[in-house]
Amino acid sequence: MPKQYFYKSLVKHSFTMAIKDLTKVRTHLFLCNGSTCKSKGAEESTKIIRETIHACGLHDQVHTTKTMCNGRCDDGPVLIVQPEGQWYKEITPEIARDFVMRGIVYDEAVPEKFLYQYHSDTINSDSIPRENVHQP
Repeated sequence: MPKQYFYKSLVKHSFTMAIKDLTKVRTHLFLCNGSTCKSKGAEESTKIIRETIHACGLHDQVHTTKTMCNGRCDDGPVLIVQPEGQWYKEITPEIARDFVMRGIVYDEAVPEKFLYQYHSDTINSDSIPRENVHQP
């Protein structure tokens, strides 16, 4: 398509983008949707997590970002909570709603899914880090 027609098409079909009020955001969830996590249900988990956040009226306070690989494929689907710096493992569709209710809504610990805390020397996983491995 010639450039001039492309730009006219953009003007003709204007896009409305959501503008989030970041001053209200208290928690940011990073939801791994890399290929391995997807094969373990990450897309459905992401959908359930977002629906639960919205249903609880927390969509202004909790922001979600779908990511590519976070480098912990064996533990996936992985979810990272900021600003706490907490990583959680195996956030499958079966437990996604419960995770949001316990971990976000009621601010309870979810120790059975806890993977890692920033600045800790311990990773709660059977998978050990491997060096020089390409992450998809």
